[in-house]
Formats: sequence, C-alpha cells, structure tokens
Amino acid sequence: MVKATINKEHYACSVTNGSHEIIVDEPVELGGTHKGFAPKGLLMASLASCVAITLRMYADRKEWPVDKIEVEVNIGTENNETVFFEEITCTGQLTDEQKTRLEDIASKCPVSKLLTVGHEVRSKVL
Repeated sequence: MVKATINKEHYACSVTNGSHEIIVDEPVELGGTHKGFAPKGLLMASLASCVAITLRMYADRKEWPVDKIEVEVNIGTENNETVFFEEITCTGQLTDEQKTRLEDIASKCPVSKLLTVGHEVRSKVL
C-alpha cells in the first residue's frame, strides 16, 4: 500500500509506504513548489529503476561482467500512442548476443509488465 497526503501547499504531496517517505510535487511553472519528482517523472523513475534492478539480477545470475547499468526513460508519442523509450547503458564486456538478451529481459520487469497490459483503476471517495 502507498498513501499520498496533500495539505494546502500547492502541490507537494507526502507519499509513504509505511517505511519510507518521498515528496512528489509539480514544477513551479505548473503552480507547484518543485520539492520533488513530478508524478510523471516518478512513473518514469519507477520504470527505470525496475529495469535496472531486473537487469542487475539477471546479469549477476548469469555471472556476466557488468559493472554498471544506467537506464534512461522518456515518454513520447508514436502513431498517436504513448510510448516509454528506454536507453540502457551497460558498462562491461558484453557480446552483442548478451546485449540482445538484456533488451529482452528489460521488457520483463514487473513495472514494464504493468504498463503494457490493460488495467482498471477503481476510485472511491470516502
């Protein structure tokens, strides 16, 4: 469970999972106070970090020589559809075959799966 709380300050939200807290906000030009990630940025951060963690787990299990993994995510449109563009940089001595396999594994991270399958959001105001 994750809980977001906003008071009267535009638009800084405190978000907690019970153990950790982050601030999510909008940039000043959108009326916020720019104290943290914007919601869309946080979504991109979730995807980037999930891909990086998934690739680290896979590379470690395969004992591949990967020193560092960087994942950059941007959101754009292509053919009138929203697309998440990932650029993955792996520092280490990887073959082309290993890089291709990592591209495949990246799409299997839990957040990628959530974003690529239709889901329903149900809201209830208490």
